[in-house]
Amino acid sequence: MLIQKMHIVIPAVLTAMSVPAFGQADTHLNKVIAKLERNEVVLGSWFKSMSIYTAMGLVESNAWVDRETGMKAVMIDYVLIDMEHLPFDVEHLQTILMAFHSKREVLETGSLQPSIAPWVRIPCDAAGPIEPYIKQVLDAGAFGVIVPHCTNAKDAERVISACRYPQPKGDPQPRPKGRRGASPDMCAYLWGLTSEEYVSRADVWPLDPNGDLLAILMIEDKEGRKNIDEILSVPGVGAIFFGLYDYSFSCGVDGDMKDPEVMEGFQAVSEACKKHNVPLIVGADDKSVEQRLKDGYRILISGIDLQAPRSLREVYKRMQELKK
Repeated sequence: MLIQKMHIVIPAVLTAMSVPAFGQADTHLNKVIAKLERNEVVLGSWFKSMSIYTAMGLVESNAWVDRETGMKAVMIDYVLIDMEHLPFDVEHLQTILMAFHSKREVLETGSLQPSIAPWVRIPCDAAGPIEPYIKQVLDAGAFGVIVPHCTNAKDAERVISACRYPQPKGDPQPRPKGRRGASPDMCAYLWGLTSEEYVSRADVWPLDPNGDLLAILMIEDKEGRKNIDEILSVPGVGAIFFGLYDYSFSCGVDGDMKDPEVMEGFQAVSEACKKHNVPLIVGADDKSVEQRLKDGYRILISGIDLQAPRSLREVYKRMQELKK
């Protein structure tokens, strides 16, 4: 009886308080996708501390601006949580992802869209058993998945399939066929949605224009560079990340990221991304950011959360100067 009364009383109280509606079915919850659709530049940082306090600090550094301002302002738009070279601890990942969803931010902005979209790099290479890792990361509530060492179209298609739920009848984007197991309770709760609402959004962008998930492939081998056009032709690839350090090992010049063969590989992948209109994630600092923007790159990454304050401040300052 008490529960029944609460179901009656609580909605009435919320209505009386004029609480804003947060459903926002017509907008993206993934801030990176929202900015890319507006042709805005996206800025992010590596996240390796795995500290909820660092996550909280990064969120608060964005200063609770309204959504429209957040689309145009220079701020941290995403973090790349590295679970390739750090322990793959899904329970701790859930805690970290919760820290990026601030109740105060929702109240201040009137939006369920987090100001920082968390992405996760999984420990398994694209040719390996990626499906369980991707399922676990997405079920924990991540907005993007980064998969290392993609070398061909088959790898890329498996990544996209692992990110997608099996398509309903009549789906306008039936391929690649979705293979993600369905248990959206945790991720729906974290996103502030019902399970049905989450499922309707949990598809890969830009294949599904309404999708809020990004499937990001890392090119780190000469084979991947050779097959970059076929990789980019797979529907659903959201972005490419060229791993300079690993690529140098593939070229036999271990660690020399400025070797001419490594630079040629980067340039070839960059040109292919431009041809296929797929964003390439590139590093930037205060000295290189102006040229990165002139070259048309739309997703920048700067610093590591352990060292981020100085690095990001410098990039912020330079990007703000360039916007004037």
